This record gives sequence, structure tokens and C-alpha cells, in this order.
Amino acid sequence: MESISVERAVARIRERNDVLRAVLEIVPNPKNDRRGPLSGVPYLLKDTWDTRGIRTTGGSFRHRARIPASSCKAHRAFEAAGAVLLGKSNLCDLAFSSESDNHLFGPVCNPYDLTRTAGGSTGGGAAAVADGMAAFDWGTDFGGSIRGPAAFCGVVGLRLSHRTWPVGFDHFPRIPPVLWHLCGMGPVTRDVATTKTVLGAVRAMLRRGPEVSFETKRVALWLPDKEHACEWPSFEEDARRVLRRAGIACEVASDLPTPTKVNALYTEYLAAHFDEFITHGDIPLRDGLPAVLLGLLSKGKLDKRVHPNTGILLGGVFVLGLVHRDRKKAQAKLDALRARVQSYFARGIFLVSPACTLRPPLHGKSAFSLRLMSFCKLGNLVDATAIALPHAPFEGCSLPRSFQILGAPGCDEALLEIAARIEAHSNPSATSISNIASTASGVG
Repeated sequence: MESISVERAVARIRERNDVLRAVLEIVPNPKNDRRGPLSGVPYLLKDTWDTRGIRTTGGSFRHRARIPASSCKAHRAFEAAGAVLLGKSNLCDLAFSSESDNHLFGPVCNPYDLTRTAGGSTGGGAAAVADGMAAFDWGTDFGGSIRGPAAFCGVVGLRLSHRTWPVGFDHFPRIPPVLWHLCGMGPVTRDVATTKTVLGAVRAMLRRGPEVSFETKRVALWLPDKEHACEWPSFEEDARRVLRRAGIACEVASDLPTPTKVNALYTEYLAAHFDEFITHGDIPLRDGLPAVLLGLLSKGKLDKRVHPNTGILLGGVFVLGLVHRDRKKAQAKLDALRARVQSYFARGIFLVSPACTLRPPLHGKSAFSLRLMSFCKLGNLVDATAIALPHAPFEGCSLPRSFQILGAPGCDEALLEIAARIEAHSNPSATSISNIASTASGVG
């Protein structure tokens, strides 16, 4: 694990948090005297995890005064492991946006370019880890919410399968049980070795079921279609080069749906279950619609109950829900997709794709970038174990690019093993993760 002391991390938060807005709630006197595998390791928790006596808002202005009476199992696990909680990382309202912005603290800035987003919804955690404010963050991933921000900030982000690392009722705001399978949890770190250490420290308390191992170590490339080539047209060439250097056999996953179709299916499935999403939420539809409209029209000046970025997405899903109401049809499509992906996992084949083929958007633009999280959504739909892994930056700038690796639910060790091999040959430049914490401005 990369060595970073509590004192160094606290100093970095004091120095940089007003610039990045990565930490939403700072613990005044952080300490943990327990002995354990993570003793003295400073970390952050995404503000979707309840922490006894420490404000937990889910990024929502409506919950600005909410202080839980008990802690979630993730917080208890890290306390038992000896890790030192420095604070709650910033996110978007309802953890429901690909940009971390809210009416509590404002937008999280990308450490490489302050004019751009750090992603969402675990944007605060990714920015903080990239900038040296913590050794790791523990986030949640409902539609790329860990992997997207990790990709934007040039760090490692792991989504653990809900089947083996269940989130369930612990997520705040609460998610209806029918959608639990979409939501995974996991760490954001600076490297694969740290990820492995963090998992090992809390596996006994948070993991359910035996480890799933792959007998082979091959990959299949899930390639961008025409609509998703975007700013990484050389993905296949770059991926083949890295895999060849790592000694990993490679083929093309030609029988999988395109990223465009996967993105459409994710939206259709969510829209078909929008009634449960709203019914289970903390703001009823009769109040939510006016809140969304007033928030959008006034940019939050007249109504802060729903942030505009979240409101745009909620409004879009609501409208699509009027069209996509056939849950059996959506489920049949999802089952077919899972069967195709499982055919690769059953043969011990990992899927490799871009985490995203677009640069991090400018602030306020993510909600209009419909292809931003298409690749990540495949992992949520099939409940994969999935990791975002930094690669060399986009051409002509220091903004990070990332590979995504998808494996079967529960194949944590096998996935991290192949991720470490790819990491060793991905060549993130000297301007990315290795030196970002020591830069004076953090602007790429």
C-alpha cells in the first residue's frame, strides 16, 4: 500500500479542499486507536454511507441536518480494521448523476483541470484520492459511479458485485430492493496493490459467499461502436499493445450488444422501474415534480430540494418511463444480455473496454453527455466485478484515460491479478497519478 500518513492527508485537505471541494464533511479530530490491518491508514467514506454522529446527506440539501444514530456495516468494518476516517466525500444529489455537484458544497473539481468535473457520483472520493487527501475512498456504483470518477481522475476504481458484496439497505438515499442488483460498492485507490490490501482487511465482514476463480487468463475486447469512438479512436490498437506486453491472450467480443444498445437497455430498465424508484424515495412524486421544475428553471435559487443536474436525469427517466412501462420486456432483454456475457465468464474470459471514450466534461455539461457512462453500465446490468484502470492520457493533454475490466461476480482475486499485470504495462504518464499529489495547482 502507498504510504500516506493521517497528518499528511489532513494537511492536504486543509490546503486543497476549498479548491477541489472533494470532502463534504470533515471529521474534526480523526483518530482510531484499534489495531488492525489498516491501522493508521487515512480514508474517506462516500456520503452515501451512514456514520453514527457524523452528518450523512446523500448529497441532498434536504438532508443537510441528518445525523445518523448508527453506522453502516462498511464504516464498522473499517473501524475494526484500524483505518482512520477523515471525512465524508462529496457527491451529487441523491447519488444520481455523472457529475458530483450539489447545493451543500458545490461541484467537485477534477484535479487535472479545475474547469472539468471529477465525475459522479463518487467524484469527491476519486478527486481526493488522486490529490493525496486519503489513501482510499469507499464508494458505491449504480451506473459507473465508482469507475467513471476513477477514470476521470486517473485512479483505480473497483465495483464489487452486489451478489458477493451486497449494499442493500445500507445505501443512503435508500434504493428499492428491485434495483439492488445494479448497485455495487468498492474502493477508489491509487493502485491495484492498495485495492487488494483494502479488500483483504474487510473481506471477512463485508463479503458474502466463496471466491470465484478463473481457470484461464484471457480477455475479449468489447469495442466502441461508431457512436462511442469519440476521443479514443485508437482504443483497440492501444489495448492490444498493452495486452501483448503483459502476455495476455486477446480476442474480440463480436457477439455482444454495442455500447449504444447497452446504454439504451440500462435506461429502459431503469425507466420501467421508475415507479418503485420514486415510491421508495424520500420525496413523493407530487412534491418531486415541482421541486425538479423550480430547481431547473431557477438553477436552485428558488428551490434547492433537487439539484438541477439530478433533476435533468430524473425528468428524463420519468418521461421515458411513460414509454418503457413493460417490465417483463425489459427483464427479458436483461436476461439475454446476462446470458451472453456469462458465456465469456464461464470460459474464464475477462471483458476489456474503455471506461469512457470522452474527456471529463466541463462543469454543468455531464447531464447532456448521453454516452458518458455507456461502457460502465454493462457492469451494473450484469452485476460484474469491474475495475477502472488508468492508461496513458488523452492525446494532447494530461487528462486521464482508463481501461475497464469486467469479470464474473465474486472473482475479486482473479480480476485484481490480471489488473495488476495490465497496470504494469499501461504507462500512465508522469503527469498523471504518480505525481499529481505533489503538484502545486493540480491543473492539467
